[in-house]
Amino acid sequence: MKKIVTSLILVGSLAMAGSFAQVGAGYSRGDNDTDNGTAFVGLNVLGNIGLRLEYSKNFSEHPEFSKEDISRYGLFATYTLPLVSSLSVTPKIGLTKTDGDFTVVDTVKSVTDSSTNFTYGLEVNYSYNEMISLFVGYTDYGNKFDNIGSVKASKLDSANYLFGIKLEI
Repeated sequence: MKKIVTSLILVGSLAMAGSFAQVGAGYSRGDNDTDNGTAFVGLNVLGNIGLRLEYSKNFSEHPEFSKEDISRYGLFATYTLPLVSSLSVTPKIGLTKTDGDFTVVDTVKSVTDSSTNFTYGLEVNYSYNEMISLFVGYTDYGNKFDNIGSVKASKLDSANYLFGIKLEI
């Protein structure tokens, strides 16, 4: 009986939602003028409440300072709050694992670090149509690394502002 009730609740919540999943991609310009890409897959669990897996990586470098290879993997809980017919806000909270590999210019030594931290963010979504949305967002990554040797954490790139496209499935 519990399985039937749980199944009905799940099917009902999916039917009430406009979509059951999202796929998105975004771009951000980092503090040190690096280019960063983000991709995510989200699943609506109950109405507008969802889970999102997110991956972010820098794909350009700041060669005057260092070679930075920063990757972020995140799991977020989201809630999409419709404001008007084509505008909504999506706050997100979760955990992000940040992996970094840093090589300071004119040295042979490479330093790696990894950390997992609580992260939060906010997106503003504009629905172009029922399938496609454009978004602008902010995620608070902060400086997730301590000072590593002679590398000052305040000099490391932190790409917090993002814009992109989202497809509703």
